[in-house]
Amino acid sequence: MASLPEPTRDLALAKRHMDEFGYCLLEGALTPTEVEALKARLFEQLAAETELGVGRMLPDRKQLVVFLLNKGQVFRDMILNASLHAIVRHVLGERYLLSSYHAHFAHPGSKTAFHTDQFWMPPPTNTSKETLVKPGSVTRSGNRGHHVGGDELIAPATISPAVVCNAMWMLDDFTEENGATLVVPGSHLSGRQPDHDLDAKANWTPALGKAGTAVVFEGRTWHSTGENRTSAPRIGLTTNFCAPQFRQQENYLMGTSPEVLEGASEELLELIGFRPWQGYGGYENGYEWVKRGVFANGEMAPERRGALAPTQ
Repeated sequence: MASLPEPTRDLALAKRHMDEFGYCLLEGALTPTEVEALKARLFEQLAAETELGVGRMLPDRKQLVVFLLNKGQVFRDMILNASLHAIVRHVLGERYLLSSYHAHFAHPGSKTAFHTDQFWMPPPTNTSKETLVKPGSVTRSGNRGHHVGGDELIAPATISPAVVCNAMWMLDDFTEENGATLVVPGSHLSGRQPDHDLDAKANWTPALGKAGTAVVFEGRTWHSTGENRTSAPRIGLTTNFCAPQFRQQENYLMGTSPEVLEGASEELLELIGFRPWQGYGGYENGYEWVKRGVFANGEMAPERRGALAPTQ
């Protein structure tokens, strides 16, 4: 295995890193001015949500601010970053969707939680045996290690493709001490999910970078928030993308505010699901775009001759 990825502005190199290691680091993906603007808006939003009692603190000492698409123009501008989309297209192809857009605060004492971002993907099967896990029976905790289907899942002959690509945008310097995102290089080709009992001693590697760097990883790559051993939170933004066949984590068709939709570009509208794909996601044949408040045809019947003639 070659030297592990380091932050780079060379997109061709970043794509090679993604193919070999399952992740890459984009240096200077955000300017210092953009970082400060994002943090300022984020702290305002967090303070307001905390005051209203709607803040989200997870058991592993990680706090979320979700659905950032609605929470400031600065977030909507960031989501169209050209360097990011060059990498996402490399992983997912020309058409894909924004699945979720969150802020992550790793507070002091935050713990690891090993996972991949397509944990829900059923393991491959073949024509000689029954599917090991039914698609609707996959769970976050159950589809791990050798606990599904026996030891034959450890090194399957075939593996699922990447159908998710995620980016963690560093709004602080990410260090080993403050809980930088951990990844296992090459784990995207393992064909299985990580397990805390089996894989605690895997090659967990911190993705280190200065504020403004983005670590991008595909959906099969094992990763986790690191342990924050400092006295301050470590802040990042996550932009999760999925192939257009899959359900998004956040329901942008229903949840995006009218004000955001009114000012959204076609690029953003397509990204959040307002353009059908291969006949999926529409409601009448031939509609290139869907709109809220515009509905598919309802119950109809031909008008009967004379039934509506005026009385004499």
